[in-house]
Amino acid sequence: MNPEERAPGWRIRCRKCGLTEPWGKYGIRKHAAGTSYTIGWCPKCRWIRIHAIERGGDPESKLKTK
Repeated sequence: MNPEERAPGWRIRCRKCGLTEPWGKYGIRKHAAGTSYTIGWCPKCRWIRIHAIERGGDPESKLKTK
């Protein structure tokens, strides 16, 4: 199953380095609103970080606003 099909429109973003991936790769999220946070391994930082779980859009636009 494609990760985007498990949680359509949801992305997970590392708050330290900004790496974004489809949330469906890690879990299922449907009928939710707002931003949640979780702790997990970041493959880019290679460390345990806080990740934001956010509703879709262009992942690059979130990096440009910071």
